Amino acid sequence: MPSITHYADRLRELGIRGAVEKVGGRATKAGKLWGESLYWQWKANQEMSDADLLNQIKGDWQTIGAVLTQFATRSDASFLLPHESRIETVTILRERYPEYVAATLALADAACRNEFTLFGQVVKYPDEINWHRDPVTGYEWPALYIARLEQLLWSAERTADLKPIWELNRHQHFIALGMAYWLTDDIRYYEAFAKQTESWIKANPVLHGINWFSSLELGIRLIAWSVAFQFFRKVADFREKLGPTFLKSLYQQANVLSTHLTHWEAVPNNHLIGEAAGLAITAALFPEFKESAQWLEIGLRHMNEQMVAQTHPDGANKEQGTGYHQFVAEFVQPLVLLAKRGLIAPQPTLEDTLYRMVDYIQYSKTPDGTMQNWGDQDDGRAVGLNLAKPFWDFRQILAFGAAYYQRPDWKFSAGRFDEESFWLLGKAGLEAWEKLSAQPPAEISKAYPDAGHYILRDDWSATSDTLYFRCGPYGLGGEGESAHAHCDMLSPILWIGGRAVLVDAGTYLYFGPARDQFRTTASHNTLMIDGKEQAIPRTDFSWEQVPQGECMLWEPGKRVVGAMQTRAGVRHERAIHHPAVGIWEITDTLHGDSTTHDVKWFYHFAPDLTLQQSDGRVWAKNVREDFTIEVIVPAEVQLTIEAGEYSSNYGRRQSNQVIIATWQGAISEIRFVWKFSKMEQK
Repeated sequence: MPSITHYADRLRELGIRGAVEKVGGRATKAGKLWGESLYWQWKANQEMSDADLLNQIKGDWQTIGAVLTQFATRSDASFLLPHESRIETVTILRERYPEYVAATLALADAACRNEFTLFGQVVKYPDEINWHRDPVTGYEWPALYIARLEQLLWSAERTADLKPIWELNRHQHFIALGMAYWLTDDIRYYEAFAKQTESWIKANPVLHGINWFSSLELGIRLIAWSVAFQFFRKVADFREKLGPTFLKSLYQQANVLSTHLTHWEAVPNNHLIGEAAGLAITAALFPEFKESAQWLEIGLRHMNEQMVAQTHPDGANKEQGTGYHQFVAEFVQPLVLLAKRGLIAPQPTLEDTLYRMVDYIQYSKTPDGTMQNWGDQDDGRAVGLNLAKPFWDFRQILAFGAAYYQRPDWKFSAGRFDEESFWLLGKAGLEAWEKLSAQPPAEISKAYPDAGHYILRDDWSATSDTLYFRCGPYGLGGEGESAHAHCDMLSPILWIGGRAVLVDAGTYLYFGPARDQFRTTASHNTLMIDGKEQAIPRTDFSWEQVPQGECMLWEPGKRVVGAMQTRAGVRHERAIHHPAVGIWEITDTLHGDSTTHDVKWFYHFAPDLTLQQSDGRVWAKNVREDFTIEVIVPAEVQLTIEAGEYSSNYGRRQSNQVIIATWQGAISEIRFVWKFSKMEQK
């Protein structure tokens, strides 16, 4: 609590009149907030009646049961997943994707037991699900009006990460329950869905609690509810009991979302895209609501504007977080499909943007088929048609793109027509895939100059050397924004012989001390001068004094040179040369004004590699010792090998080892050369 001296000093600064105005302003704001809070508390206690809902639906309906019967008779093609024949779909799933079927049933069985896997941790609710209690810390978010909740969100009283509770409340497991019901006709999957839905609606009055706070969470939940509705709409018990309550809540969530889009943000990001997509998809799938046309117009307008604003011309997402590239692309997929099927107007801007985003994924994937990791990621999925799929496997989008856009090289890169693509495109998509002949991509290495991403590789085999290099814009919005960017300028990610060698440390959490630990300079394969970060974290999701990288030379397959001005006043140029298979050279050239500086390097190794130091060299070996990398260290530096932390996915971390090297001296122009080579095994 501030001292009396503090208030005396503030009084002197403001004067009597200023102090009165200050207190009066705060009182007015607080009074308005409490007024809103009391109104919405009263409003939330007034349950929506059947007559209220019918008044929001087109036509002269006498009962909600009649409306639900109409929904039950609509074709599946009028919903998101184009599967008219349930028997045919189930047959194809069981024949082509038996492992997926088993995984989906396992997820659904767990959901029936109130068990969920959230960021790698199994969470169990023996009795009722507490939709407000953080499953990690036990902290329970109060059911306050959302404007009052915001004060708590950024205060020291908050002791829990938001992600786990939001992940549960996205209800993407409802989709797994729906799929399991389709696959087995077992009514217990519907019963679990019904019980959890009723529980959630009762525990989450409109505009109260953490599950109404984020509009993005509303958008994602609406998509999940819409897909689950498609699976369960013909169940007699749904039409007779749960259906009216479900439709009322779905309408309320869409209505709130339509007036709470985050378009007011100075630099909107993936949140607005997810919100707009959720609103547009709901409007398209439920055109019976009187406001659906307005919702659709709002959603599509923001989607088209933001996909242009947030995507580089070369196809890369501007947030500089690879995980968000997939997340955003997944929001676009349903909308281009709905447009193609005539449920909404043609969307040429979305079609073109998604096309460029898919092409970016092709060239950015690693030799083992997964995606390299730059910047933030939180394991987010827009729809969640395969929750068991490893997050970093983006090949679903390649498979979808191959069949949808008829690209033979994308089929080559995807390898298989996956389960999610089958759900989205149906049997027609599967047939289009099978008629397409796979061909290797025309290019091997690829530059994305708008994004500042440069990818060197030997070939398209699973044993190729591949390097990913960042030198370009810092993040979406630049100075003061760049929410999901990291201090990873001029930081390479390196694969040799098809195996990860140098890795990005990842994200781990968006909360607490680990937030800055994983996103700042020392967690990336670059250098730091005089202990100064590449950029300064202003908040958990904004940066100050952000750098701008530039590419000075690009030779596909051989060399890339990038540069940036450090905050220490020294210019850093980094040249990466690939003279032969298995050999990579990194040359750092520093330009200064001859003053003395401290330089510190960081190289983060894959967690399956163990480092040993000897005679100015480091040996990186795997456990089986059938893979060894020799690192030749600059003679001028002092070298240590230290324990590090690597986070492959949100909320998970493991130990790895890090090379840390230091040098001190006057800098006018000086070079340091590092060499990484794969050793032949005897």
